[in-house]
Amino acid sequence: MSQQTALIFSHDVEGAPVRIGEPMRIALTASEESLDKRFLGRWGIVVALVYDDPHRQYPHEPLVKVRVEDLGEDLFFPWELERSSEWFWRRLTGPGGLMPMGLHWVH
Repeated sequence: MSQQTALIFSHDVEGAPVRIGEPMRIALTASEESLDKRFLGRWGIVVALVYDDPHRQYPHEPLVKVRVEDLGEDLFFPWELERSSEWFWRRLTGPGGLMPMGLHWVH
């Protein structure tokens, strides 16, 4: 019996489809039955990359842990997420270039 160990990264992984701290929207086209419908269409921040089967998934196919304000965190496939447009985030940027809702830019 082989025992697999999941890898969980809270820092960027070269070759991963998303970056830690990146703002994402949970796509309205996500069709996974296990998906919590409260997350659909909401914006959140990538907080971790999870590789349940590291030998097969690493680095290109992680589950993406996204934190949505007032809802918490959940895991999503990369194709269930949409990147924000630069225009959208510039419009949300407040005085002095600060992000609202506790969001932050990752350099």
